[in-house]
Order: sequence, then C-alpha cells, then structure tokens
Amino acid sequence: MSILFCIIVGLLFSLNPINDNDFFWHSVVGSWISNNHTIPNVELFSWASGEKWVAHEWLTELIMYKLGPVGCLTIMLLIFILLYILMAKMLKLKFKRVFDFKLVYFLIMCIFFKVTGPRPYILSLVFFAYLVYVLFSYLDDKKWAHKLIWTLPVLQIIWVNLHGGSSSLIYIFLIGVLLCHYFLKIIPIKNSRWTDFTLSKTQLKTIYLLLLLVLIATCINPFGYEMLLYPFTNMTDTSMTSYIVEWNSPSFHNLLGLYIFLMIVIPLFNLIMQNKKMKLHEIGFQLVLLYMCLKSQRFIGMYGIYSTWTLGKYFLIDKDTYKVLSKPFIKYIKPLTIAFSILLITIIGVVGYKQISTFKDIGIIDNDGFYTDEAVKKLIELKPERLFNDYSQGGYLLYKLNEYNSDIKIFSYGLGDVFSKDLLPDTVNLSDLYTNPRDIINKYNFDYMITTKNHTLHYYLDECNDYKLIYDDGECFIYEKIQSF
Repeated sequence: MSILFCIIVGLLFSLNPINDNDFFWHSVVGSWISNNHTIPNVELFSWASGEKWVAHEWLTELIMYKLGPVGCLTIMLLIFILLYILMAKMLKLKFKRVFDFKLVYFLIMCIFFKVTGPRPYILSLVFFAYLVYVLFSYLDDKKWAHKLIWTLPVLQIIWVNLHGGSSSLIYIFLIGVLLCHYFLKIIPIKNSRWTDFTLSKTQLKTIYLLLLLVLIATCINPFGYEMLLYPFTNMTDTSMTSYIVEWNSPSFHNLLGLYIFLMIVIPLFNLIMQNKKMKLHEIGFQLVLLYMCLKSQRFIGMYGIYSTWTLGKYFLIDKDTYKVLSKPFIKYIKPLTIAFSILLITIIGVVGYKQISTFKDIGIIDNDGFYTDEAVKKLIELKPERLFNDYSQGGYLLYKLNEYNSDIKIFSYGLGDVFSKDLLPDTVNLSDLYTNPRDIINKYNFDYMITTKNHTLHYYLDECNDYKLIYDDGECFIYEKIQSF
C-alpha cells in the first residue's frame, strides 16, 4: 500500500499542464525532421546563429512531434512508472511491510520529479536507473544479471540517439569500475568500512568486452564518433552553468533548497551510520555524483536514483532494529493499518483533485509567463527580420510560429549548447539588464523587440529614443526600431 501510494502521488505531482520551454522547441525540431526527412547539423531557427549543431536528441524530438502534447504527457507518466519500479527494486522495498523507513526517501524522490516535464532528459533518468541496477547487480554476482548485463550495448545505441548528452554514463561507469579494481590491486588498502572487492577474471573479461561494445555502440548515431566526447563539452560549458537555471549549482536558501538538502544528506548520513562493508566503486560513484549535483542541480535526480541503490543495500536500520522499533505497535497493527490506509487514500484524493482541477482551469499547455497568442499574431503581421526575444520564452514562441506556419526566425531559444558563446549570455543579460543593454542592442541591430512584464527590458526600451512601443496587452510588449533618415 505504501509503495503504491508513493508511486501514485509521484505520478499525480508530475501530471501538470506542459509549461517546459524545452518541450516546445523540441517538438518544433521534430516537426522539421519529419517534414525534411533528414537530421539537422546546423542551427535552423535563429537568424543570428547558423552555428554547427549536434542534434543529440533527434530521435526523441521526432517522437515528441509525432505524439503531440497529450501523447507526450501520457508517455512521460509511463516512463516514470518504470523509473519508480526500478527505484523500488533498488531500495528493496517490500509490499508486505506496513511501513519501511526507506519509503521516506522513495517518496521524496517521487515528488522531486515534479520538476521534470516531458523532455528527452527523463529518458536518461530511467536508462541511468537501469544501468545502476543491472551493472551493480552483476558485480554482486546476481545470476539474473549475468544475462541482462549484455543488454547495455543495446541500451547505449538507444540512449545515444534519444538523449546523447547523457549517454556517456555507461562507459564512464564501466571505466570507473575498472579503475577501482586496479586501484585495489596496486594499493591493497585494508579498511573496516569497505571490502577488498576486486573483479574476478570472468568479470574483468566481461567488463572489458562490454566497454569495447559500448564504445562502438556510441558511434552508431548520425554524428558518429563525435558523440564519444560531446557529453563532456556539454557538462563543462561554463556559460550554460552560469546562465541556465537548471545548470546552476543548487541554492539552499529557500524551501526547495531544504528539500534538495534532504535528498543529498539522507544517503550520506545513512552511509556514515550503517555498519556493513561497502565496495570501493560504490563509495566512489556516490562521491562523484555528489560533486556533480553540487556543481549543477541538473544531476540531483541522478544522484538520488543512485542513492536508492546504496540505501537499499546498506540501510542503517536492519531487520533486528526494525523488529525492536515495531514491537510496541504489534498489538495495534490492525487499527494502525486501517488508519494509515485511510490517510494515504485521502492524500491521493486531495492531490489528484488539485491536479485535475489545474487541467480544467489551464488546459494541456500552460503558457502563463510566455508570449500571448495575440502578441505572436502581431509579430506574424509585422514580419520582423532581426527580432529580439527572451531566451526562456523562445521555445514557446517558436512553437506558436510553427503552429501558424510562419517562417519568421527568432533570436534565441533553449538550445544552450549552440548559443552558449554569444546568444545565450547576450539574451539573458539584455532581458534583465544585467549589463549595458546599449552595447548588445547595437551589436545585433534588432528591428523589433518582444519581451514580457516579467523582464525589466521593457522599462529601458520605454526610455529609448530609437525604439517605440507598438503593442502592449499587459503581458507582452513589442517595440519597433525607429528608422533614421
């Protein structure tokens, strides 16, 4: 009951109207691929770019376009069901128990994924969970994993085409296991907190062969061997980590920060307090993923997924401790079970009602904070050639222009890896006046500029002599450059 409650509540929290800027431009790219029967290798929709582009999510984008918003939302929930099942297996949760303390972390993780909408990244989450579950089960000599371990090269072919930006994780983990093996061979450190585990000859051969097959599989994509190193250029791009919120380091100064802190600290506290011997590679990956999620909150989900493995295998509350803790409640187990079940069902009902009401009020797409339909239609009427738009609203603008069959090119949108050198910082700095706006305006010589009330740019443009306000609906503002004669 408790496990089902966590899964259902997690799914309900994830069931929100689509408002993820990335969803919109991914769908447009999928539309272009479908109509042109080819995969782009240069940026297509910005008049100021034309840069080389590694479309590492091309297959997911095509599928997203074919499915449409309703289909994408449905598939997203099915993907999360699979992810939650994998996490429950790694946590070794049992349906027979009325309550398992590990359910607390499971519920925290399920609710955390509320922040992830239908986008290619969620596929990497479930692929990563599968990688950890199968690889580490194989290293623990689970018989069923001896066959499933050979699915990793096949998974890599799928992963590199659906979301290539994270597909390096398979060979990184294989290399990491080998490094830990040879470290303990060269320096056989004896420590009470970890075992002297090293790979057997059979395991060593298997890991080496898998590594070779996975590296070959990584090259089976439209961009070939480029995808071997592409994820690293993505992760080390300082511009993206500076200007894109989801790539920033996590902030612990608000309620969400406290929530993230619990996600990070619970597994660490558990590893400190538990008394079982861990394997060196399990400790090593925990620390690497901890560094990654502190560097960029984009990796918090993966850290949490990995932590379900260590919590499940090395939980500080063992069977004997559980019996001691549950002993005072044994006499009241039946009424407690009934009361607990009623409480869980009530919570599901309240959360479900709230989420369904949101859909009734908003619909499948929530464009609050994005450009209004009237503003987009005005742009189509104006036919700008050097349009400025806000970075965070660019994906939705592209989506609406594509919906109206307009060929207007915009300035920037969520393609951070292509725009990171110039358009990304310039757009963010201009939208919120972080730097001298005049330098950026002169650099690009915009003929029209669109922004929203959420950005401070419109206050500056109201005072400019070379731009005039020609549209204002209370949400969006469009300014036209005054031609000098």
